[in-house]
Amino acid sequence: MLRPVLLSLLFCIPALSGCLEVERPCPEGTCFPLTSSAFNSILEEVGEIDALSLADEYDRLSISTLSRFTESGVSGEMQWEVQKDEGRNLRLVSNSVVVGGISVVHYEIWDGGPDTYTRTTDHWMKGRDMVPNYQDPFHEIASLATEDPNGRWPPFRYDVSQFSDLSWTITGDALESYQVARATSGSDEIYFEIHGLPPRIVGLSIYSEGLSQEDVTFSMSIATEDWDLALSIDYYLDLLDGGSYLGYSGLSEFPRAPVPFIPVPSQQSVIGDTTAVNGTVPSEMTHEVSLSEVEMHIFSEGASVASLLLSDGHANITGEDGSWWELTWADEGALGLLSELDTFAIRTNSEVNFDIRMFDLWAQSWTDQGSG
Repeated sequence: MLRPVLLSLLFCIPALSGCLEVERPCPEGTCFPLTSSAFNSILEEVGEIDALSLADEYDRLSISTLSRFTESGVSGEMQWEVQKDEGRNLRLVSNSVVVGGISVVHYEIWDGGPDTYTRTTDHWMKGRDMVPNYQDPFHEIASLATEDPNGRWPPFRYDVSQFSDLSWTITGDALESYQVARATSGSDEIYFEIHGLPPRIVGLSIYSEGLSQEDVTFSMSIATEDWDLALSIDYYLDLLDGGSYLGYSGLSEFPRAPVPFIPVPSQQSVIGDTTAVNGTVPSEMTHEVSLSEVEMHIFSEGASVASLLLSDGHANITGEDGSWWELTWADEGALGLLSELDTFAIRTNSEVNFDIRMFDLWAQSWTDQGSG
């Protein structure tokens, strides 16, 4: 009986001071569940969660985030979900922004094959891509963020080493190799989800002032082929390509989405009585469609005064008042398709203000979603 008593005295000082916390050994982070110091070592080693590094490592990857913010006294939240399956060249990008309880941004894009699907309102809409050219969505978003650093982009790079000095309580399910680490920092409660051996971080949630969903200030969830809890590529395949969405939505077919192109002139000049405007289809035009399915219209005072079927390439129109319009579409990109590097030009002697609009014959819709 003497040895246990001595050990108790060594590990525990008088009650007024409490007991010293003594961790069990955890060589190279192999113990289960992890000890607090072992998890802090992992946080220091990881440094930051970087979506680009994960995208290079995994062919199947899903990352979703929720960020809450306050601007000028108005609260808001931004959600992102980005998924890819490189084996099938499929991807999903979803983004929503709510400010003051009002949705200001909401869209979902599913693409990678000849059929594309988008949703900005109630129903998914079907589009087309005549030359599918898969691009890793994580790298694409990173490139766009570099071009426009002031935009709202996913917080897909997050420093976790900032939490490496906290005291963690860690529990787990050994059968699933799944652990949850919890710690407090000021008024924040921080939770990490950990999976696998060796352990990898697959989730992070930060709560402030409470533990309800409304108290989450930031969360990130990661899914891979090693931890596929949130991979939903197969779900979307069945929902969209498989047509199950039509079954429960009551629709006989998907509404058609017009080609995502709105002409923005890059140059305008006036020489004598002739006004000339021209522009180029930008590199962001990745869903190519046939030129024979799209018309370019000149709108003035709410009506089309001249038009060109893009596959015709050129048109001259003279009005009853003597005004003339010369419309040109130069097929400089993918042959026969509305695509990157194509150019358009309008010349006229008319002095009226006008807009350039595109009408998608396949979708029977204006690409700017306006009325005719």
